[in-house]
Amino acid sequence: MAEKVITCPNCFNDKRCFEDTQEVEGKEFNSYMCFNCGFTSNSTYEWDSQELKKAQLGSSQLMNDISFYDEERKLMWFPSVLNMGKLGVIYPDGVQNNWNYKLAEVRKLTELEIKDDKYDGHDSILDVDNAKTYGQYEFLDACREMGIIKDLD
Repeated sequence: MAEKVITCPNCFNDKRCFEDTQEVEGKEFNSYMCFNCGFTSNSTYEWDSQELKKAQLGSSQLMNDISFYDEERKLMWFPSVLNMGKLGVIYPDGVQNNWNYKLAEVRKLTELEIKDDKYDGHDSILDVDNAKTYGQYEFLDACREMGIIKDLD
C-alpha cells in the first residue's frame, strides 16, 4: 500500500526511519525499520501478544535487554539481525550498557580448512571472529559495507 518516513521513537532520526503499510489477509499490517539505529518493529508486537512473546523467545538476551516499548504506537521495538546469506549477517553484540552492531561476512575456506572435519565439507563460513564493529547509530554504514544499500539521503 504505502511507505512513509517517520521519526524514529528510539534515536529520533527523522530521515532514515520508515513505516511500510500492507494489507495481509484482509488486515492492515505495518512494519517499521530505522536505518540509523537499526531498530525494527511491526504491528503484531503489541504488549502481551503471542507474536511479541514468540519474538522475545527467539531473540538473544541482549536484544531483549535493549528492546523498548513505543508508547505512541503501543509496540515493542528490537535491534535488527539482518541475515543476507552469502553477503553476511549484521547483528547486535555486547551487553545492555555497552553494545554495538557487528558485520560478519562470509569467507571462503582455505584448502587446508576444507579438509578439516570441523567444517563438515563446507567451502565457506560466516567469519564471526573477524566481524567489523559499528556503533549503535551506524546501522546504515554496516548495510552499505555489506553492499545492500547505496544511499538513502
